[in-house]
Amino acid sequence: MGVIKPIAAETALIDALDGATGWLAQLREATRVQGLPTRRHEMWKWSDLRRAAGEITSAGQITVTGAADGVLEPADGETVELSVSASAGASAAALSVVVKSGRTVTLVERYRAEAGSLGNIHLDIEIEDGARLERICIQDEAEEGILVASSSIDLAVNAHLNQVAFSFGGKLVRNETHVLHAGEHSEAHLHGVYLLDEGRHNDYTTSVHHTGPGGITHQLVKGAVTAHARGVFQGKFKVDRAAQLTDAKMTHRALMLDDRAEIDAKPELEIYADNVQCAHGNAIGTLDETALFYMRQRGIPLVQARALLIESYLAEPLDFISDEALREQLRERLRDRLRAIS
Repeated sequence: MGVIKPIAAETALIDALDGATGWLAQLREATRVQGLPTRRHEMWKWSDLRRAAGEITSAGQITVTGAADGVLEPADGETVELSVSASAGASAAALSVVVKSGRTVTLVERYRAEAGSLGNIHLDIEIEDGARLERICIQDEAEEGILVASSSIDLAVNAHLNQVAFSFGGKLVRNETHVLHAGEHSEAHLHGVYLLDEGRHNDYTTSVHHTGPGGITHQLVKGAVTAHARGVFQGKFKVDRAAQLTDAKMTHRALMLDDRAEIDAKPELEIYADNVQCAHGNAIGTLDETALFYMRQRGIPLVQARALLIESYLAEPLDFISDEALREQLRERLRDRLRAIS
């Protein structure tokens, strides 16, 4: 198959990455040869990036604050705040994070994509033997931009990852996480919350590859989607034959708040070991009308009752955030957004 004829957004991104190295060079070459992903790509069938970027004609810029020279090696006990902002136009950036052996680190990432943006940001994260990383990814600025935030995480033996993603979506927002899981008492916890109103699209895609025995992966993602909004969840656990005694559980639950909402979900297990505990679950439903009725019987107005029910439903993954102040801050952002869309 030959090189495709690029659209303006692809040309802008290719030109912006001229001379790039590493992951950015790979992105440039993939864009040059294949173009931006479309629904014909299996992992992008519900998030047509090329179509979404059709009106973008120029290069933009990604600004990352909190990481000098694109490399982070936090000290033990350190909390690192990263701010990532994509301006109008096509742009990309990459950085690496190393959590050294025995260290405990918190990484808080805040993402913003301006209207007319196509921002790509990639993190290579290495969590060494015995290290612990708590990673909070926040995309709570409801702009009209496009943002793809991807990460490749190498989880060593005896290491621990706790990740919580929080999103109000955008024209198209994708949080993509790939974990190489060594097992041997290491743990990965991958949780997420999304709340989408009209015109918003959020894609939460994860894959975890268990290569060694005795590893744990637990995942809980919850979402709620209003009319003319789209939520996407794709999760895959691959368990090699050598990864005996793996404990891997995946759960996605979402509310359709209107019959014109759309939620697409694809949970997958690919298991080659025979002594494992692996399961996945996916449930998509509507608000509990009985609970809503009883709340209204107690004098709670309909709009307030709906907001309270949705908040209580969505908040569970936020409980995995250890920082109480940050946890409450995100709960309050959830409440604010629910009041705005009710």
